Amino acid sequence: MRLCGCIPLTLLALVALSTTTQVAWNSDPTIQPGTLVDVLNNDEDYTSLLSLLQKAKLIPTLNKLNGSTLFAPTNDAIKRHDLWRSALEYPTLLKDNVQEELRQQLFYHLLNYSVTEDPKDSTTLQVLDTLHFPKLSLDSPTNKPPPYPPWIPIPESSLGNQSQKLRLTSRDGVAWVGVDAFGKGGIEVKKQKVEAVNGVVYGIAHVLEVPPDLGRVLSHEPSLSYFQKVLTPSMLNVINSTSELTLFIPVDSAWEALDPIERVYLESQFAADDLQRVLNMHAVIEKSVRWSNTFESTTTLTTEYGSSLEVAISEGKTTVSGATLLQPDIYASNGVLHIVSSLLVPPGALQLTPEKYLLALNCTSFISLIHSVNLTHLINDTETQYTILAPKDDVLSVFENGGLPKQGSDELKKVLQYHFLPGKWTPEKLTDGMLLESVLREPGLDGGRQVMHVEVNDDEKQDAPSRHIRFGGAGITGEHIVINNAVVYFISSPLEPPVDPLQTALPSLELSSFLAAVFSTSIADDIKKTPRATFLMPHNAAFKRLGKLVSDHLLAASSKTDLENVIMHHIINGIEYSQSLVDGSLRTFATLEGSDLQLERLSNSSVIVGPSGGWAGMKSALYPTNILTETGVIHELSDLMIPRSVELNVGKLMKAAKATTMINMVTKAGFDWILDGTAPPEGSKWADQGLGGASWTLLCPTDDAFKKYNLTQLLENIDVLRALVSQHLIRTSPSTGESGSFNVFDALNNNRPLPLEDLGEYPTLLSPSSAYGDIVFRALDDKVSKYMVGIKNARGTDKQADWARVLTWGRTTTGGGTGGVITIDRMLVPYHPPWWVEYFVPSFVGTLGSSEAPAAEEAKNSAIDNVKSFIAGGFGGVSAVLVGHPFDLTKTRLQTAAPGAYTGAIDVVRKTLARDGVTGLYRGMVPPLLGVTPIFAVSFWAYDASKNLILALTPKRTSEKLSTAELAAAGFMSAVPTTLITAPVERAKVLLQVQGQGGSGPQYKGVFDVMKHLYREGGIRSIFRGTGATIARDGPGSAVYFAAYEVTKKAVMPAGSSAGDLNLGAIMFAGGTAGVAMWSIAIPPDVLKSRIQSAPSGTYSGLFDCFRKTVARDGITALWKGLGPAMARAFPANAATFLGVEASRKLMDGFF
Repeated sequence: MRLCGCIPLTLLALVALSTTTQVAWNSDPTIQPGTLVDVLNNDEDYTSLLSLLQKAKLIPTLNKLNGSTLFAPTNDAIKRHDLWRSALEYPTLLKDNVQEELRQQLFYHLLNYSVTEDPKDSTTLQVLDTLHFPKLSLDSPTNKPPPYPPWIPIPESSLGNQSQKLRLTSRDGVAWVGVDAFGKGGIEVKKQKVEAVNGVVYGIAHVLEVPPDLGRVLSHEPSLSYFQKVLTPSMLNVINSTSELTLFIPVDSAWEALDPIERVYLESQFAADDLQRVLNMHAVIEKSVRWSNTFESTTTLTTEYGSSLEVAISEGKTTVSGATLLQPDIYASNGVLHIVSSLLVPPGALQLTPEKYLLALNCTSFISLIHSVNLTHLINDTETQYTILAPKDDVLSVFENGGLPKQGSDELKKVLQYHFLPGKWTPEKLTDGMLLESVLREPGLDGGRQVMHVEVNDDEKQDAPSRHIRFGGAGITGEHIVINNAVVYFISSPLEPPVDPLQTALPSLELSSFLAAVFSTSIADDIKKTPRATFLMPHNAAFKRLGKLVSDHLLAASSKTDLENVIMHHIINGIEYSQSLVDGSLRTFATLEGSDLQLERLSNSSVIVGPSGGWAGMKSALYPTNILTETGVIHELSDLMIPRSVELNVGKLMKAAKATTMINMVTKAGFDWILDGTAPPEGSKWADQGLGGASWTLLCPTDDAFKKYNLTQLLENIDVLRALVSQHLIRTSPSTGESGSFNVFDALNNNRPLPLEDLGEYPTLLSPSSAYGDIVFRALDDKVSKYMVGIKNARGTDKQADWARVLTWGRTTTGGGTGGVITIDRMLVPYHPPWWVEYFVPSFVGTLGSSEAPAAEEAKNSAIDNVKSFIAGGFGGVSAVLVGHPFDLTKTRLQTAAPGAYTGAIDVVRKTLARDGVTGLYRGMVPPLLGVTPIFAVSFWAYDASKNLILALTPKRTSEKLSTAELAAAGFMSAVPTTLITAPVERAKVLLQVQGQGGSGPQYKGVFDVMKHLYREGGIRSIFRGTGATIARDGPGSAVYFAAYEVTKKAVMPAGSSAGDLNLGAIMFAGGTAGVAMWSIAIPPDVLKSRIQSAPSGTYSGLFDCFRKTVARDGITALWKGLGPAMARAFPANAATFLGVEASRKLMDGFF
């Protein structure tokens, strides 16, 4: 603390003028008064005060003062004061040598002039100047001795170097000191005035509290609770650390004049700036404190905000800029507080910003994040128009644990910038698919603004408030609000700015093949960072549509350069959003690969992309998806595009097929120029034949296809080798590949060197020198392949060397972009027929004409398939016999019994069970069981062979499918070879079934006994009795049977499926239906057959004799005897037949 060694001039003047003598109230005038110290010493009520004055070293000061006033607290008053009592009881607590805090409080009780007028007689409020000069902080304690006396305070203070004020008044004849501006409150002057030679002493009932700083003064005012509520630590620090501060603070009710949203904002943690402005609007700092007694009738004050406060005094009422001064002059250590009735905020000083609205609408977390990255200008700008996409607190709470970047980070700043769109985009301005720019500027866009995709439900009306809108994939919750220059949408989840193109596409399974190809190269890191790039990414199916050999070549480790060029050809150098691609005028776009892409806009709004290279007609459908990335945008393609920098020749595709053997053979034969996609050597016979500009398709057998051949012998004979290779070389016609329209699905065939779906015939390089040089393609219903290729008109090799399955293919880009490689599973050996075939046999393809024949032929070539077919047919026949034999026995007995033997089918069953038991129903079952396997095998084989024969005899047919009439004809022909087995089996079965009928005993012991007896009776002729009747029954019956089966299968077959897709239930239904159809016409010949085969030798001379005698004896109805059992048997027996065949075949397929 700075101390002065002399009394200031002003104080010396006061001392010089002071002539006051100490006279006590009602005291004896003869007593001579002493000094102030003497007065205190003579009164026991002041012993504690004297001790404190001594501790504060103020005794010399009191002795030197002239004309002073001391408000002396009594001993009881000091006991009630914590600091003063502690100073007496615990003197060691006051560590500095001058007890500065105590001194200042004692100075507040001391005036440097005498108040001689008895205060209790005064009717006015007196404002007194004390010797307490407050400072913002006390001087640091010291143990040094004080300077020489008199020890008088230096007039330097935080009140403009003025001392602190103290009010004195009287109420009801009692004097009160320390009252407020209205004379209320304060401390009672308890003891009478005692005059001393150098002043007067007033005894008071309590210690006077020194006015604290303005912060604590504010906290003690109940009418300022709202201001205390919004008061921030930084504001409080300013209030307490500022000298000469005059505050005009409005009462609580005044704040209600603010907009509720403004009040919510002021009560938030983000209103520090606004609150500071509000404080500055109510704060005046001048060289001196503006107590109310300094106000004139009209006074203008300038606030720290810069606004003016107009103070007016009229008729005893003081107003400040229209606000009533409710309570003036609340003293503080660094200024004064005036309480006013209303806010002193200039018009327009506080504006409702988006931030204030967002806080009021539960977006506190969003605002907090914005503050953490210093983006507050976006929510406090009241002039620039913005569309704000704000997630509410409940939305962000879901992402608070790791769902968002760290507060204050650059990543978070990018995320938040993506939530602000320049412009005021109200719902009626939004359209589906539009792209809106955001505030976020991306380095990957060369500093350009990142855009956002908008989705609008067009089913809603444009002006409908419930219109469904999505921004960047996030939906809208609640209604939007318009705030002056901004519109706010509340979104259902935070928005994430687009990332690099590869990471963006990663979740899309449809693009995984292209991404895998990109990551397998060395350019992935570079292209994902390339600024302003448009990626055209093909779907996974594009690699299949490209052709397996081309895909395998591009993905091979040795073809990285080709793959990288293909990838770069799918990246446009620049950002092209959907609108510019669909509606723009540009047709050519440069790619990172160096060549251009060509765009064709069709009348149906489709966009077709053409590469700079590739094969003829290579095109791709563009799907403008606008998948945004941090460097541009992604669109999708239907097909992969090959640039001109990538050359695909026959040799590369054969390497992709790993066809090393065929490559060696082609090279050895002198056709290496075909591998390279170049013209034949000058002077060669191929050049002389004019093959220089031709494109070639090579049928390429796999290495496995050569395992059974002696390659050494093949390579030694150059003529044989050239003929062999020539058989596999097809000259491909050039194609412009241009068309007026484009179908995405056409590209699936466009990747083929030949239009396999046309199943056409093609000449090979061998055709000019061989009548069997042409090859032919056919469809194949096979698990391995859909197509097969064979040598036209070849026969006699058991189909082992003249046909092969088509496995894979790939198309070349050389030679005009036509041709390519087709891999096959066999080598096609040039065909040389024997002389009798060449000159006498009709020339037709034979079994190659049927779509089922290759599969059947393949089954014959496989021992396993033969076994499977044989066993499956056996299971089918056994199933038919087990299910149908009781019905068949009943039918036969009805057909062969004498008239009146049975009343009907039920009577037959009843009498059979009564006589022979259940086993009697299965009498005669052994012959069909033994014969059923060959019968069914021959029947179905003969049916397929008959179909093939029909196809072979009709080479100019337009459809490979047989008509219903042709199917019936094939069924009829199948009955002829089947009868060779059926007739003897039926003969033995019938004899066994009828024995015991009519009360006769068993005649035969079994099937072999029947055959032995028949042979003895009439030889082979006896065994085959009834063959004509069997053909008469089975010929028409098989025709109807197979035709009904095929028609029913077609009827129950779902659209777009094949026969192999039918389930067992459908097969059973088709088989049962076929059985019913057959027996509906087969009963009359079956009756005649049964009678001929069961009658004694000589009974009938033939089929017509049996017919005549049967009708003559039993009537025409006799021809339909057994119809009931036959029809009852037809469906289950034939359904069981196909169930047995299909089920057993599937079971065997599961094991081998």
